[in-house]
Amino acid sequence: MNPSADPADPAKTALLHMLAGDLQRADALFREALATAPNDIDTLTNYGALLQHRGHLRAAADIYREVLAQDADEIEVRCNLAKTLADCGEFTAALRETESAVKRAGGQRGSLAARGAVLIDAEDYSSAEAALREAITVSPADDMTLVNLALCCELRSDYDAASRYLMRAVELNPHNARAVADLVTCLSTRQQDKDALLLAEGFLAEHPGERLVVAALAQALLNAGRTDEARELTDFDALVRVTDPVGPTSTLAEFSSPASLHAALAAELRADSSLLHNPVNKATTGGRQTGELNLDTSPAMRVFTSMVNNAVNTAAEAYVAAGLAGHPVMQTAAHDWCLRAWGTLLDSGGRQEPHMHPLGWLSGVYYVELPNGMAADRNQEGWLEFGRPPERVVCHRQPATHRVEPAVGRLVIFPSWMWHGTLPFRSAQQRVSIAFDVMPLDGRLSSL
Repeated sequence: MNPSADPADPAKTALLHMLAGDLQRADALFREALATAPNDIDTLTNYGALLQHRGHLRAAADIYREVLAQDADEIEVRCNLAKTLADCGEFTAALRETESAVKRAGGQRGSLAARGAVLIDAEDYSSAEAALREAITVSPADDMTLVNLALCCELRSDYDAASRYLMRAVELNPHNARAVADLVTCLSTRQQDKDALLLAEGFLAEHPGERLVVAALAQALLNAGRTDEARELTDFDALVRVTDPVGPTSTLAEFSSPASLHAALAAELRADSSLLHNPVNKATTGGRQTGELNLDTSPAMRVFTSMVNNAVNTAAEAYVAAGLAGHPVMQTAAHDWCLRAWGTLLDSGGRQEPHMHPLGWLSGVYYVELPNGMAADRNQEGWLEFGRPPERVVCHRQPATHRVEPAVGRLVIFPSWMWHGTLPFRSAQQRVSIAFDVMPLDGRLSSL
């Protein structure tokens, strides 16, 4: 057992699991700690941060309010509450909390930066930029405030200013993957190809397989005309794995058929208390998305978890067999991992906007329920599409795309850095799926 872990102190052990990425175990331990000390501010604060990170936003907001009821001057907690409310789309309440934070902190302790971040969520970029400029005068070494300030500039196509802010952020923290990836993209947009590629390649030499930077490098290579090298990072045939693990001979625990398993999964997703419609800062548009699912609380989720874990093992073996042991897809591989999964329920006209998953090693989707005829649709409505980046990423050369036909019981696995989204569809029936990230665990906790 890790010497830092203390079985008599579940709150401390929960924090260790949280930092290592085992969020479900951390959640259980925080609840255990709060059962005996329900008003402990540090435990409540950390548990609220965990719930926020897992996408259980309303529950996180309730925890933060409990903390503030005890100490209204917990500025960081108030800022976290504001961001949580913004992610729920409650911008008026979120801005009210930031105003209170700024007033109580006298503009210090990150309150101005938090206000700027909430204003970005509310798409009030002019006000966000003003708040972030003021924040930088107070905390000139805050690299993430500089990243957000650069985003405001980028959204109004001022790439010169964005580059200056990002260069400063990288100087302050050369290990900030978000700052480096955004700067690579910005330099590539300005057709400063050599600088963009040197920055990305240098960072990846020190941080192999870092997802944000691999994605930025792939597009920068394409923009620079180095298409073969770009294709190596986004080789759909080699890297996207499509399987149908549920068949007549599958072991489905207590479920009598694939249909009964899928009905149970769909019912659990529809009943999940964390569901949000069009959650802010998520790819879901025209539907609802859950927070992170608890995968060990029901027979259906345990069958799903077993299928995904088996598929991950198979994918890793296939990558190595295909000569990809030194490819970025295996540079963050691990023998020990956990899954983070969430459900998506899209209505007619709904889609997943192009996005990638910056925290995972591999990512994927499992199809639970589909409108009749979607799999055979000649227009490919509702299909999964790889290769198309978000609109804010400037493509001087258009990337190749690849589409995967959805089917109930189908499992798709791919590197987490791959841009992907779905095509909109029209139907009175929902498109229900479970997305997931494979999260390498910190080996220090593997024996706990």
